[in-house]
Amino acid sequence: MSRTILITGAAKGIGRAVAENFAADAGHRLILLDLDLPELQRWVDEQQGQIKARVETHAANIADLPGMEAFFKVLAKQVEYVDVLVNSAGICNENEPEDLHNWHKVISVNLNGTFYVTSLCLPLMPDRGRIINMSSILGRAGKVRNTAYCASKHGIVGMTKALAMDLAPRQITVNAILPAWIDTPMLQGELAAQAAIAGLTQEQILRNAKKKLPMRRFIQSEEVAAMVRYLASPEAGGVTAQSLVIDGGVGLGM
Repeated sequence: MSRTILITGAAKGIGRAVAENFAADAGHRLILLDLDLPELQRWVDEQQGQIKARVETHAANIADLPGMEAFFKVLAKQVEYVDVLVNSAGICNENEPEDLHNWHKVISVNLNGTFYVTSLCLPLMPDRGRIINMSSILGRAGKVRNTAYCASKHGIVGMTKALAMDLAPRQITVNAILPAWIDTPMLQGELAAQAAIAGLTQEQILRNAKKKLPMRRFIQSEEVAAMVRYLASPEAGGVTAQSLVIDGGVGLGM
């Protein structure tokens, strides 16, 4: 089944893994968005031998509403439908409770940006479309120096549930994925920062972190991509308004 699939945050991490998963299917049209267009295009160029789908890349700041409005205005002239939307773009800036700058920055990207893209994409989405939002295990919990990030990810869970109710009459499903400890550049950056604060090597921080995980390993981006693929499939037509956790057991009891 050929579909048009739009993925934000596709240059790295989970977004890249999702793009790679769908890119293996001939017939799909992938519209890949990221703020870091050179990195996104570099990955696409490197994968040319493996990519079977039609792929196009675009620079996009999802927090920039006028910019996203302009993008979708052009896109509406180029595609008839967007069958699947994967909102994977996001940032993880720590903030103290008094830090208004990072509060606005994180909320603008993670929550506002996700809603902007979804709202602007809906006129292009046919009945039985799929919307998959990337939240976090911190969409169910709290964490020191992460007020903004936790608020944004809790917000995505609430937005997912409300949108699912709005769109149910059209058979459009809306679901959120709540990952934790995913082996991505974002996690590696966080571990490096922790190592610098603690005066340890990143390898020491890595070993200590894995000891706290029930499965003693990080989740791979490809595992999250497989969950996205299921939620985008016809077989998941009855799954909506759900928050699906993939965390190796870290959130047991949450």
